[in-house]
This record gives sequence, C-alpha cells and structure tokens, in this order.
Amino acid sequence: MANKNTKSSQPKPINEYTNKDWKNLIIYVTFIGIFMAIYGVSQKNWDLVWIGTPFVFIGIAGGFVLHFFYGIKIIDLRRDFKNKKY
Repeated sequence: MANKNTKSSQPKPINEYTNKDWKNLIIYVTFIGIFMAIYGVSQKNWDLVWIGTPFVFIGIAGGFVLHFFYGIKIIDLRRDFKNKKY
C-alpha cells in the first residue's frame, strides 16, 4: 500500500507560499465575495449579501497590505506604459 502521509498530501506551511499564491488568494476571496453579494441581491437574500460584503472588504484590504507592505502587485497597471510592445 502507498504511504498516505506523503509531502504532496500535506498542506503547505504559510512561510512557503509564493507571491503568486498570495496574489491568487486575494483575487479568489474578492471574487467569491462579489459573487455572493450579487447572487444575494438577485435572490433578495440579504443574509447572503451581508456574508459576501466582508469577503470583498477583506480582499480589498488584503490587496492594499500586499501592495504597500510587501510590494506584491495584484493588478499591474503600468506594464503597458513601460514596454512599447503593448
């Protein structure tokens, strides 16, 4: 039988997350919050809107923290100005 406790089956420690992992986490949290809020409005379920709204604010605050304290840019707006290819 195969060993079920292999390294790939265990979660990665927080200190091993890369900049791309943090960037994707913030994008996913914000998207889920926006989706929940819009779906809650369309279904007229205000409890779902109140659950989705903090996800959006957590995503926005997390984006600011990653950008200003760690230099991880979620959306690179200046890329097309630096390179003439774009």
